[in-house]
Amino acid sequence: MRCDFSRSTPGGSFSGFIQKIKFRRTLHSICILAVAVTIAAVTYGCGKEDSGRKKEQSVPVAVTKSVSRNIPWNFDTFGAVEAFSSVNINTLVGGKIIKVGFLPGQKVKKGDILALIDSRVYEANFKQIEANMERDTVLSVDAERQARVKEELHRKNAVSEDDMFKTKAISESLKRAVKNDEANMDKARLDVEYCTIKAPFDGRIGDILIHEGSIIKANDNTIATLSATTPAYVAFSLPERFLPVVQKLMADGKKIEVTAKIEAAKNVVTSKGELCFIDNTVNQNSGTVRMKALFPNTDETLWPGQFVDVSIELSAGETYTAIPSDAIQNGQLGQQVFVVKKDSTVELRQVEVERNASGLSAISKGLQPEETVVLTGQFRLVPGAKVSIIAPDTERKPETAAEKK
Repeated sequence: MRCDFSRSTPGGSFSGFIQKIKFRRTLHSICILAVAVTIAAVTYGCGKEDSGRKKEQSVPVAVTKSVSRNIPWNFDTFGAVEAFSSVNINTLVGGKIIKVGFLPGQKVKKGDILALIDSRVYEANFKQIEANMERDTVLSVDAERQARVKEELHRKNAVSEDDMFKTKAISESLKRAVKNDEANMDKARLDVEYCTIKAPFDGRIGDILIHEGSIIKANDNTIATLSATTPAYVAFSLPERFLPVVQKLMADGKKIEVTAKIEAAKNVVTSKGELCFIDNTVNQNSGTVRMKALFPNTDETLWPGQFVDVSIELSAGETYTAIPSDAIQNGQLGQQVFVVKKDSTVELRQVEVERNASGLSAISKGLQPEETVVLTGQFRLVPGAKVSIIAPDTERKPETAAEKK
């Protein structure tokens, strides 16, 4: 039996139908291949263009040159204000206080009367000693006259030698008595003067410790305390490792500036002074050396006993490679900087910082003078990245954590 497919297929023969299907499949494959080739071409072209852009793209950064210069030590510590002079006002004679000549906390001048002691007893004693001296002076003059007469008579053999020497001895003893009276009179005069207590120097008086009407003993009672606040000292301690630098500077006659800072009513008041004293012993418990700086303190900003923040600047003249501290970054291996090479690419370099002062860092290792380092824009850099140099923005604020990301 033979099947005739040509009859069972409507509209045409079976072979024609098969050819149409093959044609459609071939056309569909060609379209898919054309689309794939087009997509591949577009993708390749875009990738090549992006690759070229990446190669040409550079990171804008601000740079600075490293320089060779001296960077001093800036050491911050704390200290205490001390009066230039401070004394307890005591009495050298006893008696009754009849007047107090100052108010608590008052400023006084040298020679101002601080207190008066009843001096009538001492004045009477002075007059008595003065009268005794006058009497002994008269007797001494007469004894000297008699000695001259006896000496003349002895030459004429009118008196004995023994009588002559006795007269001379009386004359000499009366002379010594007059000198003793003079010494007693000087002491009595001082006792009268000590009844008036005066300020030994300019300064500020403390509280009144002895009031009018009080009976005091000599060298036993303190009337008040007087402190000279202009100028004033600030005492502080430095680690012993700074001692050689300080000694060298002072031996060379260089002034070492010391700054004292005081927080007052939300404001910071600063005073400038000069180092003037180094203790002769290192404190073995703390490994520090006690020092003092002298401040003019004309406005009495520094008050005796007050604690202040102290900043001292030391420099022995050594030079370092210096760059702004903002150029230094902290990495996993320590402190580092980006150095711009001649081909405008950057190199990540580890550095060692000796010290920081006034916004500059002294580099002891890892960087040489006249090298170009990145100042801003480090967070967008990787080793080998190409950079374009821009002017540093002096008004630029520090980058926040979000901006760094």
